[in-house]
Amino acid sequence: MLRNRLIVLGLLILSVIAISFHGGPVTYGFFFLMLFIPLISAGYAYLEYVRHRIYQVIVTKNVVVGTPTEYYFTLQNEDSFSFSGIKVEFFSDFSYVADLDGNEYELPPHTGLKKETSLVCKYRGEYEVGIKNIIVQDYLRLFTFTFPNKENLRAIVNPRLEILDSLEHAYSTDVYKDSMINPTEQDVLVREYIPGDDIRNINWKASAHLGKPYIRTKTGEETQTVGIIMDSCRYNLDNPEEFLPLENKILETVLAVSYYYLTKGISVSVHTLDKVPRNHNLQSVANFEEFYSAMSSFSFSGDKTQDKLFEGVLRSNITGSSIVYMILHELSESAVMQINNLKRNGIPVVFYHINDKEEGINNLDIGKNTVYQRIGYEDRLKEVLK
Repeated sequence: MLRNRLIVLGLLILSVIAISFHGGPVTYGFFFLMLFIPLISAGYAYLEYVRHRIYQVIVTKNVVVGTPTEYYFTLQNEDSFSFSGIKVEFFSDFSYVADLDGNEYELPPHTGLKKETSLVCKYRGEYEVGIKNIIVQDYLRLFTFTFPNKENLRAIVNPRLEILDSLEHAYSTDVYKDSMINPTEQDVLVREYIPGDDIRNINWKASAHLGKPYIRTKTGEETQTVGIIMDSCRYNLDNPEEFLPLENKILETVLAVSYYYLTKGISVSVHTLDKVPRNHNLQSVANFEEFYSAMSSFSFSGDKTQDKLFEGVLRSNITGSSIVYMILHELSESAVMQINNLKRNGIPVVFYHINDKEEGINNLDIGKNTVYQRIGYEDRLKEVLK
């Protein structure tokens, strides 16, 4: 392109020199020809943009984070002149298209082409995907113009469910009865010791028999419940590049932890803040599909602050949980109060800090007996929670 521009510029300078020293119809004709060629080329490139037709489609409506989805677009030339060079530029912040970025297409009159590929969305939410800009060139390769696509494609993306094979700091699903040691005693359920448990509740007979500390929990066959508190606030309201990855990872973590326990036969209670505080009580895997649908359409908002969230949690039955997971972006004073309240009731707390900054536990006032885990926006849960 630079070479062609230099050639045209050189010829234009020569034509100016020619009319300056010789004049005449031939030299003036040559001068006007070199003057109008760039203008005509620029007008042709603009006409390509105005007259092109482009159609793009996501084949399925069920778009899931990280899952390739069938996608195609069609370029159409419905005019009697050729399109010399058209490129498409894709949205790349929240999605990507496989194997097509940077390709240039030429379209003869009354022809079209169809490109089939796959689209991968990075985050849950609703945003524009596919073709972002149209890049056109003239025949002489003097100009390149970039125009926004006339009709953008929007995708509604559901969160990914990551199946966890194991979960660090998990509430033990291996229930043990200490009456197996002493049949004369009433059945007492125990679970494996988690840092933060009250050592006064250690069942020493079961611990000695099993070779590691176990905690006395409940008498009889009462239901075990895991509590989850989900941050519902939208941070960085005007910057989707910030809030979309954060919200995606919060939902992904909530879904993964919930599904893990449900498959182990342990009920889950998820505390969120909608228009009012809401508690999703999940008794089995059969309830998960409805819960997944609710999380897919969940709306984060700037006014759903942690203070309001924990006001609702305080009115719930959170203290009946065997363990509580707090999945938060920031640690507020109300969150610290909630942690201390749970610990006073002898309930273990696991704090998942959804944050892309390297901010360690030393900077967070949550106490030495609370399990802490930072999860980055791009972290795979199988790797950080194993």
